[in-house]
Amino acid sequence: MEDQDPIRSQDEKTPSSDFVPASFEKRTAAWMGIAYVLMLLFILNYSLFTGGRDLPGTFPLFLIPVSVALAVVEIHRIRAGDGSGGAAKRVLILIACAAGLFFGLALGVPALLAALGG
Repeated sequence: MEDQDPIRSQDEKTPSSDFVPASFEKRTAAWMGIAYVLMLLFILNYSLFTGGRDLPGTFPLFLIPVSVALAVVEIHRIRAGDGSGGAAKRVLILIACAAGLFFGLALGVPALLAALGG
């Protein structure tokens, strides 16, 4: 009879050559998700530890992670030479990302400072 080693038989079923790392877009989306989770945890903890106070006017801050993530993906595609869609599309996307970042900061930061200050 053969020696049935469960550890060895599991290793033989999953050879290391089948490993495919996640794409750059998926990794960027994961970092964006981490940023959103941290933002939500801050809001929930602020509400818990201040007796139920909220942070009015801070919703535009949620534009920042998605704007940055999309800009990073587009810049990566430009540097990699991915020519799908053309240069005009890339420029429009980067302008929209910059606008989202600007408006998110311009509308959200003053409201956050006002809510935290008083």
